[in-house]
Amino acid sequence: MLSRRNIRIKVLQHLYAFQQQDANSVPAFNKQMDKHFSDYYKFYYFSLRFLIDFDTFLESERDIEKEKYFPNKTHIRNTEVLRRLDFFKALESSEDFVATCGKLPYDWRKHGDLFDRVFVDLVQYEFFKDFSVFDQPNEDVQKDFLVNLYEFLFNEFELFDNAMEDEYIHWEDDSADILKAVIGTITSFYEKKRLKIERMGEKQLEDIQFGSKLFEKCIVNREQLDEVILSNTANWDSERLTINDMIMLRMALAEFLYFETIPPKVTINEYLDIAKSYSTPKSHLFLNGVLDKIRIVLSEKGQINKIGRGLKNE
Repeated sequence: MLSRRNIRIKVLQHLYAFQQQDANSVPAFNKQMDKHFSDYYKFYYFSLRFLIDFDTFLESERDIEKEKYFPNKTHIRNTEVLRRLDFFKALESSEDFVATCGKLPYDWRKHGDLFDRVFVDLVQYEFFKDFSVFDQPNEDVQKDFLVNLYEFLFNEFELFDNAMEDEYIHWEDDSADILKAVIGTITSFYEKKRLKIERMGEKQLEDIQFGSKLFEKCIVNREQLDEVILSNTANWDSERLTINDMIMLRMALAEFLYFETIPPKVTINEYLDIAKSYSTPKSHLFLNGVLDKIRIVLSEKGQINKIGRGLKNE
């Protein structure tokens, strides 16, 4: 679920924090990486749990409206919106998911009028109005509604974003991956007709190991990596070499030398993309020139050894 790009960002951040330390930093980093992955999954579950807690709020709104002398039928119908979703029913009836959420140290109810504000905004959106006309929406209509709902929450509703930032220090970096995971769970449910909640699996353990190994190689081999970098940046203005630029060069070079299954051009593209968000406006151009030069030099010396046909030059 957590992308390799995101893992590289975490390694970059920790290397920045640990840049004055040595190999003794590695166990501390591994511990923090494990905690980060654990927190990531918790907020994936917390995002899904939003539906259940939101429906509890809607139920109370519905009860209040029904007690009125002249109840608003449209308002009542709007509060029943989640009840027309097979995905919501599956979540609500999943003992495993409910038990998992029961262990979370987070509670949507602590965030004041968030649900009330969500509801007020939501009923104004066309995707909500389009969905509300259906008594028994088909699976495609249900899926589209849920995808639109979560994209609204993650990308447009500021209170949701603020609530998550209050709870989760890595929210800004991880929100896109968590949204992708939530939408993947919804899509999988409607395609496979069963609810599958993501758990820490073999792929994620491999990703954790990738991050740990990358961090370790950059710490343990820092002098050797810097020697290669500095010998290939002699013609560049040293003032353009920010701390983050230097760390990213070390990380990319470590991937060239110590990660046999990652093509050099994939590595370069990853760090050019990260540099656009985590360094100066022109850093990606600088990194592109230096890394491509280093790739060529190391390839000519036979120091880049990749497993798989054609990987050396890809």
